[in-house]
Amino acid sequence: MHIVHIALGGCLRAPPVRYGITPDTGGHIAYVLNAALSQALLPETSHVTIVTRRFRNERLGLIHDQEIEHLSDKITILRIGEAGAPYCEKDALSACLPALAESLRRHMARPDCRFDIAHVHFADAASIGLSLAALTNLPVIYTPHALGIDKLQAGGADCKALRDRIACETNAIQHADGLIVSTRNEADFQVPRYGVTSASAKTRVIAPGVPPLSKAGAEQGARFLHGMLASPERPLLLAIARPVEKKNLVSLAQLYAQDEELRKRANLVILSGQHALLHPGSEEARVVADLEAIRSDNDLGKHFALPSSHDADDVAGLYRLAAMTGGVFVNPAHHEPFGLTLLEAASAGLPVVATNQGGPVDILTRFGHGLLVSPGSREALGEALHRILSRPELRERLAAAAAGATALMGWESYARASIQFYRSAIAARLRSPRSTRTTLRNIVSFLAPSGHEGMTAPGASL
Repeated sequence: MHIVHIALGGCLRAPPVRYGITPDTGGHIAYVLNAALSQALLPETSHVTIVTRRFRNERLGLIHDQEIEHLSDKITILRIGEAGAPYCEKDALSACLPALAESLRRHMARPDCRFDIAHVHFADAASIGLSLAALTNLPVIYTPHALGIDKLQAGGADCKALRDRIACETNAIQHADGLIVSTRNEADFQVPRYGVTSASAKTRVIAPGVPPLSKAGAEQGARFLHGMLASPERPLLLAIARPVEKKNLVSLAQLYAQDEELRKRANLVILSGQHALLHPGSEEARVVADLEAIRSDNDLGKHFALPSSHDADDVAGLYRLAAMTGGVFVNPAHHEPFGLTLLEAASAGLPVVATNQGGPVDILTRFGHGLLVSPGSREALGEALHRILSRPELRERLAAAAAGATALMGWESYARASIQFYRSAIAARLRSPRSTRTTLRNIVSFLAPSGHEGMTAPGASL
């Protein structure tokens, strides 16, 4: 079986990946890479191709302007689109989709290219995958990762871009051969909000494994924070997230600033991406500015660390330092579609306090290594942190649960379950091939950028 994963946003490359180097370089890239790595280990997999967008940006790495990159003898990254194209964020990719679809279509026309299944990540990739399916009868499996309706319900701005995204997601849910999601919350609550009656029957919950942390120990975390904290021996309250409003980092910082007892007990460390690469005036830059203002206005410079950059060793070292010092990992997001950092914390033996909105409910129900709180209640968040910090027996129980979860977090079970699901989608396509003409009509509008409604999908003749 030749599997093609399509993921267009962020800086996807062979490991090590600099997560946080752009707002879109986050958990979904770890998911795609580790899915490919685990699937390639199975004998029934002949090859895995990861398709992403080609661009040129010296700060982000010239590797992204290289068409072909080999991860192993069974895994290849294929970058589609024009050589030398500028980098753009995921929200600005819609105008590029027709050209990207045409680039991939040309590649698939080569005699040596034969994909058996397409697994698409986010709705932009789904639009491309579905356009190719209409031409080639290629089965398409869709993983949303994060959905626009949930962003809207969590307080996201009700704007045209978000409404367009929701329409595109609805189309992907309706026309994909199947959906793979990570949690029951996604399957039972998030996807059904789109009102697609066929969605439930074709959705599978397949929990991903945990991207392995680097081997850096707690001493690396201590070196990274050297000079940033007046009392480095105190427990760490650690948060790692993109600096966007839905992650609710500002509320966590405000709680810390207002809770004198919490400041006496623990230090706060927030990793929020690579600050130097944030665009001035962007949502991310505003959130970082708010965090800096809270730290400055409340004289927290030696109690609250807000590093401006970090690498994979720093992240691993901080998880392990927080565990060693008796600290807590904190995810206060308004809504968290999955919660990959909660699994990373578990792999380091670190208890967590997390939002009760979204994937963390599944994760903590399964592993039991933390407490759930309402993201709308700063008081509840503070109470949960105090409970863990002040009750050693509770913290030891949660840390033991985290340590015991390690055996449950491998990628092998994901690989086997996903390939079994792929086989069922391929078999269903063979039994009942879809009408190319009908499918193309349904997806054309999502491949046409604003102002080009008359554009047809690449290669289509309607």
